[in-house]
Amino acid sequence: MRQSVGIVGAGVSGLVAARGLAEAGHQVRVLDKGRSVGGRLATRRIGEARLDHGAQFFTIRTDEFASTIGGPLSDGTAYEWCRGFGTEDGHPRYAVRDGMNRLAKYLATDLDVTVDVEVESVASTPSGWELRYLGGSVTADALVLTAPIPQSLRLLTVGRTTIDPQLRARLDAVTYHPTLAVLATLDRPPAVPAPGGVQLSDGPFGFVADNQAKGISEAPAVTLHATHELSRQRWDDDPDTVLGDLLTEAQPWLGDAVVVEAHLKRWRYAQPADPAAEEIATTVVDGRPLVFAGDAFAGARVEGAFRSGAAAARHLASVLAGDDPAGPMSR
Repeated sequence: MRQSVGIVGAGVSGLVAARGLAEAGHQVRVLDKGRSVGGRLATRRIGEARLDHGAQFFTIRTDEFASTIGGPLSDGTAYEWCRGFGTEDGHPRYAVRDGMNRLAKYLATDLDVTVDVEVESVASTPSGWELRYLGGSVTADALVLTAPIPQSLRLLTVGRTTIDPQLRARLDAVTYHPTLAVLATLDRPPAVPAPGGVQLSDGPFGFVADNQAKGISEAPAVTLHATHELSRQRWDDDPDTVLGDLLTEAQPWLGDAVVVEAHLKRWRYAQPADPAAEEIATTVVDGRPLVFAGDAFAGARVEGAFRSGAAAARHLASVLAGDDPAGPMSR
């Protein structure tokens, strides 16, 4: 029987869950507060430059993920960037022409997705799950929350909806690392070595990317991710001061290039500190299924988010078909 599903979050997990449930014949509505789909598959245009400022690449470890993105791989939209930074380890890292956000838009094809809408609360009502936002609401038979766990729990709290106490306690314990990202366009190529990316274990940055060498930008542009520790230390400081300090620290990677334009992006929930081994967490409220998914489960990689979304779709498709009791559990 065709039923309705509401999904909060149009990142990889939300989009993959929506695709799977739509293919199972259900009516799916996805809401996201961002200006575009993708979540951390985020690409920004500054002049003639394109910069990935969230996830910089993806890897493929499962046949299911490879099959899902077979289209972009076969037509060259996604391509092998490198097999390691500094030294090769044999594992391909894939980039996406025009930026990682293009992969998210591919996943969103033919889905009912509304962006630039911030869900303020979710509540269990006599008519179903109600996703409330400024100026309206969406009602659904089942609910998938893919936003960072603290944000998802807040939606339930504001909606005065309680969940299984043991599950709530476990989710309350989930924490995230923040990341400060610098996006800078340059007057010439920077001093980032081939293949256009550096993973670092010392110093102020964890990753430095040359977006032009990577193949997504026509103009020279770098993305610099501050370490989680430094990001936490400087999170509440004046943004302009932080940006200036980070650009000074970045000089070895800029070389002779002069910064044309620079911006600071804050990722409060950049990476789960200790991702759960399970792919999803599930429960039931007033007889209606609720699934938590996202990169807090199954690993912090792009493929981890994919696996979580795919598991959410499989679980709900089974529950809505009456094949699987949807009691408090994790999978």
